[in-house]
Amino acid sequence: MIDRDQPGPAERGRLTEQDLAIAALVGRYIERREHHQTPRVHDLLAVAAEFGDTAVDALRTLLACYEAMRAYREDAADLGPERK
Repeated sequence: MIDRDQPGPAERGRLTEQDLAIAALVGRYIERREHHQTPRVHDLLAVAAEFGDTAVDALRTLLACYEAMRAYREDAADLGPERK
């Protein structure tokens, strides 16, 4: 089903500097987690704070979503192939 309220590709806004910064911070977090390093969330949140409270909230939300997806993936792996 097509959502008529969503703008088309030509009408969407460009990514802002804040959007790109948040994406980079999420990428750093994921890279650290995947390499079993300390994620240093406080450092990442401090960088996001330079863009304001909205950026901090967005980063927290995205990191929580990532952790939820990661936990779900680990839970599914624990069930084994016959239980998925």
